[in-house]
Amino acid sequence: MLHPTEAPRPLAFEDVRGPGFNWLNALLALALVGLFGLSAQQTHFSLLEPFTPENTKSVARFVGGLFPPELDPAFLRTSGVLVLETIEISVVGTALAIALGFPLGLLAMRQRGEEVSRAALGTPAWALRWLVYGLARAALNLARSIPELVWALIFVVAVGLGPFPGVLALAAHSAGVLGKLYSELLESVDQRVVEAARATGASDLGVVLFARLPLALPVLLSYTLFRWECNMRAATVLGFVGAGGLGTQLAISMKLFRYNEVLTLVVAILLLVTLVDLVGQLARARVLDGACVPSCTPGQ
Repeated sequence: MLHPTEAPRPLAFEDVRGPGFNWLNALLALALVGLFGLSAQQTHFSLLEPFTPENTKSVARFVGGLFPPELDPAFLRTSGVLVLETIEISVVGTALAIALGFPLGLLAMRQRGEEVSRAALGTPAWALRWLVYGLARAALNLARSIPELVWALIFVVAVGLGPFPGVLALAAHSAGVLGKLYSELLESVDQRVVEAARATGASDLGVVLFARLPLALPVLLSYTLFRWECNMRAATVLGFVGAGGLGTQLAISMKLFRYNEVLTLVVAILLLVTLVDLVGQLARARVLDGACVPSCTPGQ
């Protein structure tokens, strides 16, 4: 311990240097570099390929065709209708994903403590709970492992062309993503609060509604709004497979080499994503202002 009149010793290099050389870390770094090199070779990766004369001319022709953007009133009216359809697809798809993902997330939530032990529940109830848990996890894994475009292809075959298969595709994939996020966020809340709620005699549902959910609500809302933003972007390309939205017109314009229309549609997509981001920021701010963080007390 320093004497009150003794000046502190300046930091030396020995005080701040990190741990010594580790062979395992070195081998891991070499393995990652080797994996990148092999993957780059197999995918024919080249930094110079985009700058060859042929590719440069193609890019210049494409960029030149973007300007001026298409501002014909008839095209803008058609694009406006498709923008509205894209918003509707993303909103309904996200709402269905929440409705499917939240209960699946609850069933896929790993619980701890005596309430899930075999001795407390009995073997049949204990086995049933873990069976439901496994099935819910498997359903979430299946839903999110299939991309939105593949889901759209499946639902186009099942229900035909139009925005409805786009809604179902977004709902199916996003339910898997949100369900996993919901389950992990609800699992990670402060276990002391959960045990305190159980000590009052609350049921499993009561613990979720009055302990886990209020603590995790700001983060749940943030991830849900981010998923809506992702669905908005996904809804714009589902039209490539006949599932409605801006992607329908985007695919037509690309096939007809009307690149000025493509620029107008890209600007519309940018404005849509920006709008969703602003709405998300406003909603998060409202929830965070009304949320009680662990350090606050009632009335603060």
